[in-house]
Amino acid sequence: MKPLGFTLDEMRALLEATGRLDSGDELPPEKREELLERVRGFEEVARQQVADLRTQFVRAEKFAAALAERLQRTSTL
Repeated sequence: MKPLGFTLDEMRALLEATGRLDSGDELPPEKREELLERVRGFEEVARQQVADLRTQFVRAEKFAAALAERLQRTSTL
């Protein structure tokens, strides 16, 4: 979670929610839904962070390719 920019408090909150859901304990329906909604929120943030990282990666690749092309042109002169 750290590479996606989550704080320690956010990591703790997610682990607490998933731990409660996975515990096998009987949860009132409203508490279960609250925990599921919390996990859904983290999933959405993680998906957005992944999309942002993909965009940054593509831009970095294009920049590196442009530099390599420039070096190639310059070194052949």
